[in-house]
Amino acid sequence: MTAHMTDVLSVVVPVYNVSDYLPEFLASLDAQAGALPREFIFIDDGSTDDSAGLVQKWIDERHPSARMVSTRNRGVSAARNTGLDEVSGDWVLFLDPDDVLGSDYFAALYAFFARDTTIDLVATNLLRLQDPDRVLRDTHPLRFRFAGGTRIAPLEDDVFIMNAASVAFPVRAVRDSGARFRTGLHASEDALFVAEYLLNLERTPRAGFVAGAEYGYRKRAARTSAVDRYRSDPSTYTVRFHEGYAPLLERSAQVGAVPSWLQSMLLYEMQWLLPVQMDPQRYAENLDPSQRAHTLAGLSRCLRHVSEERLLSYDASALPWESRMLILALTARDVLPAVFATTPRKWRSTTDLIRYSRDITREYLADAPSSEIVSWAPDVFGQQVLFAHRLRADSRVRHVTDHDLVWPRPGETLAQTQDRYRRYLTEEHEAFIPAHEHEVYVRRTRSWSPNPKTIRQEARRRSLWSKDAWIGRCFRPGHAALVEHPSDGVEFSKELVSWLRRVVRTRQVRAQGSDSPLDALRFGSLRHRIARARARLIVSVRPVGRPSARARTRSLRTLVVTAQLTHPEVLRIRRFSPDLVVTAADADAAALQSIGIASVDIMTLSDLNPHAVAQALRDRVAHRATTLPRKDSNVAA
Repeated sequence: MTAHMTDVLSVVVPVYNVSDYLPEFLASLDAQAGALPREFIFIDDGSTDDSAGLVQKWIDERHPSARMVSTRNRGVSAARNTGLDEVSGDWVLFLDPDDVLGSDYFAALYAFFARDTTIDLVATNLLRLQDPDRVLRDTHPLRFRFAGGTRIAPLEDDVFIMNAASVAFPVRAVRDSGARFRTGLHASEDALFVAEYLLNLERTPRAGFVAGAEYGYRKRAARTSAVDRYRSDPSTYTVRFHEGYAPLLERSAQVGAVPSWLQSMLLYEMQWLLPVQMDPQRYAENLDPSQRAHTLAGLSRCLRHVSEERLLSYDASALPWESRMLILALTARDVLPAVFATTPRKWRSTTDLIRYSRDITREYLADAPSSEIVSWAPDVFGQQVLFAHRLRADSRVRHVTDHDLVWPRPGETLAQTQDRYRRYLTEEHEAFIPAHEHEVYVRRTRSWSPNPKTIRQEARRRSLWSKDAWIGRCFRPGHAALVEHPSDGVEFSKELVSWLRRVVRTRQVRAQGSDSPLDALRFGSLRHRIARARARLIVSVRPVGRPSARARTRSLRTLVVTAQLTHPEVLRIRRFSPDLVVTAADADAAALQSIGIASVDIMTLSDLNPHAVAQALRDRVAHRATTLPRKDSNVAA
């Protein structure tokens, strides 16, 4: 390695109370296959542990040309800005000391710089390191950027860069742009720095993607990083949009169209902000009503700069249809007129239809007996601009006035059906379909690849053709009932199985659980999947960590709630989407209706015992499907 190449790169490392992780980071520097950059600047941001001592020892023993600058604690952004002012190299890296580097990290960067330095920034391959696991895993949502190997590509549409720690920046260009890391932010400071720098170029940026330079981004088990803390900070949901994204977007809109890469960057932020409000683990329960309203105002201010075309075509992650419609509603645009059936044609005597609108009172008509059974506003920061409606219609329905009626394929979840329709609108029929709205989708090819045949195909993850869906397509419904239960619900399930055998006219009643005498079927086994596909009745007994949200079946999906529901449990039920909920608490009904379960599908039993549950299920199972709630069903003219 020539001296010239080691002088090209400068490395800035902000350090604050990371003594638990520094030894592994420094060891990854020592393990580099090639020479290290000559200029390493560690910014000790007022650490109160042994971080500064560990760094100084490494400098003295391993890298005498490195140096440490000590400052009072001002945050990682201020530390990076200090380092940016100090560096003398042509390119700068802002490495985080709780992460690790692949052994060829710097060698791959040197090789790339020897080939081309006329680009605007260089992204390295961001991998995941999950504590306490020590293995780098290629599971990052944006990994498709490296699927074709090392290359240079323009930033546009779904090709964008947000993480600053895994990117090399040209020092002179960054200084000339005036871009600085925002202080006072607890989220998106990296993305805003990248966006501000690229916007000041006033042209389409060109980026290098170096697949061989692997950067291991650590997810701390102790949840002490800034990324882990940001969800509990109200400013996360307000400041970064009002003071961060909004000024950049508004300035860009004044001089011309907002770049498509910046629109996609904002939509990527929405992926981790909007649908997660339906996730019990990440729901923003710490916000008060005024903070929720302020969040919605900030989102509206930013999202009005996202075009409808980009909103529908965005494919870097699995942004659900509901979230896309919410974005339209937040920006005072009409949602798309589509109605989604929840069961395939002819599977039941009735089918539920789901649509979205900006008017909760607006009616819509079908060409078969039908009735609206519940309307609700998805609980996203308390918004009241997008409403979801559930219509129960005769299965002979073929048309809904002024709406496209979309039927699911056997085995599809609602999220898959909606995403397939979106791809129909954007004429992207060949792309994969995400299995669940909380799972990130990865495309297998990119139009900017110089040689598409060499691109590694990404595996489908629980896609439309998963084992569960395949089994559901091959087997017709049988006459068995299946009781699913957790390990701590054995006694209730054992009694329920006994009573079901007496009152439900089925050939067989099976129980499924874990670590219990009722283990006739192991969860996830082939026998269990076949039993689910053929079951006439599936009963899930609470408490359950997460009721199975596998491919939809022809059976009647029932959830038995044996204790009063908490808000996180209600959100879990939304994913399960049962046909019937049996509960003992009247208070649960309102909570269940707020996630789209109609009162006609909620059975309240004052004495919730296995015998009463079995008796209550008898009439429902006999018909295999719920009936229309009212006789005065509407019919389209």
